[in-house]
Amino acid sequence: MKNRSNEQGHSKSTPTKATPTKSTPIGSVMVVGAGITGMQSALDLANAGYYVYLVERTAAIGGMMSQLDKTFPTNDCAM
Repeated sequence: MKNRSNEQGHSKSTPTKATPTKSTPIGSVMVVGAGITGMQSALDLANAGYYVYLVERTAAIGGMMSQLDKTFPTNDCAM
């Protein structure tokens, strides 16, 4: 019988791509601060299946980034 493995001794298989699936929420989390990091964290947690409560003490989101007119190093508008 012929061995169906490649030269390294591993069997040949077609690679599979992991696909994210939407599932029921697994819990809830509160993210304090709606700056750039807080917003990205909230998005990542929501995509992972958590209910997310994003809390900000001021009337606007964006943190310090929203106060900058131009950003380094490209001088792009921060808004």
